[in-house]
Amino acid sequence: MGIIWLASYPKSGNTWVRFILSNAIFGPADRSIDVNRRIPDLHRRLPDDRLSKPDDASPLLAKTHFELTGAHPELARTDRALHIVRDPRDVLLSALNYRRLNGVTESQLSDRAYAEMFINTGGDPTWKQQKFGTWASHAKSWTGTDRFPVKTIRYEDLKADTMGVMRDAVEFMGLDIDDDALARAVKASSFDSLRAIEIREKADPKRKDGLFLGDTRTSRQGVFFMNKGRTGQSLDEAIAPGLDAMLGRAWGDAARELGYAS
Repeated sequence: MGIIWLASYPKSGNTWVRFILSNAIFGPADRSIDVNRRIPDLHRRLPDDRLSKPDDASPLLAKTHFELTGAHPELARTDRALHIVRDPRDVLLSALNYRRLNGVTESQLSDRAYAEMFINTGGDPTWKQQKFGTWASHAKSWTGTDRFPVKTIRYEDLKADTMGVMRDAVEFMGLDIDDDALARAVKASSFDSLRAIEIREKADPKRKDGLFLGDTRTSRQGVFFMNKGRTGQSLDEAIAPGLDAMLGRAWGDAARELGYAS
């Protein structure tokens, strides 16, 4: 079997899905870096990750945030893709939290200024520079391809019925995972479990790597990679009045195509 991509625009639930699948296929992971070896991140390659072992007989899953173009790495080895999308309002708020996690303060970039920049640019401009595209172009590139089979799942549906959505995803990917193993993996990958791993790893002075970026200073301030995982948030309530309408005007058509109200 070729590569099965776990494709998403950043801050859409890819890490959560990777943990579930890693725990289901390989067993519980006590360290986040083990997930990166089992289900490699195309943007944070490790010398011993499974993308470097093309002859491995077990299913090869890998994460990508790239927009799907003819220049996407490893297209010749690609079998199919699980594509994860999330309400752009929730993506924006999670992206703002990620900026804070990495030390960007309110005085350097206010919440409102970031939100307006995000909306006007079509997403985080640094992600656009990294060839992730805009939120809309990224989604369209994966949902509209005929290069290989793609199944799109929504973060909101995954949160509402994790077992049901993951069972459908597992069947689409052709993975041999029974319901008991999947249920254990879902439980082991709960928000609280992943937050506990993040806190433990950040408190370890010997920590050198892992999936949860940021430092203990930002964590002490209540900013985490595993932040809140909320759905259906309002930019007007979270940041400033008028932002929901601003996003709706700019992104409405693309959002509606994926089932999100503008």
